Amino acid sequence: MMLGEDVSRMMRDRTAAQVWLTLLDQSASNFDEVALAAGLTPLGRAWVEVDAGHAKRFLAGLLRVNLAYKNELMPKHRADWLADEFIRALGPYNLRFATNSSDLPDRLPYSWTPATDWTFDAGIAVIGETESAIYWVADED
Repeated sequence: MMLGEDVSRMMRDRTAAQVWLTLLDQSASNFDEVALAAGLTPLGRAWVEVDAGHAKRFLAGLLRVNLAYKNELMPKHRADWLADEFIRALGPYNLRFATNSSDLPDRLPYSWTPATDWTFDAGIAVIGETESAIYWVADED
């Protein structure tokens, strides 16, 4: 996966109780496999599969705001750029995306299925033809 070091660093440096950025050099058979590789709880039937546009908006919202208070952590243009770079690094074709919520994390109300023991968590899992990845954050109130 060709995710730039600067992109990786900025995504990992998002203010949070914990951040997971796991890049796999293989395609996963399902989203639970990607979650397990990152040390997260598998969601089984609770995964919400989304299209690429929703995945980018979800990831940008997750990067931009704190889950507990919705306060801005980075400018919208930087969050949008990081989301684009993350998804682009997995290739242009046949990507599948899933989250733990059908809501966008920067909007209220927000409901989700937890994959951690933290108060709030959200993320995006991606399965590509040859690689997979997951970006997840946990916040406390």
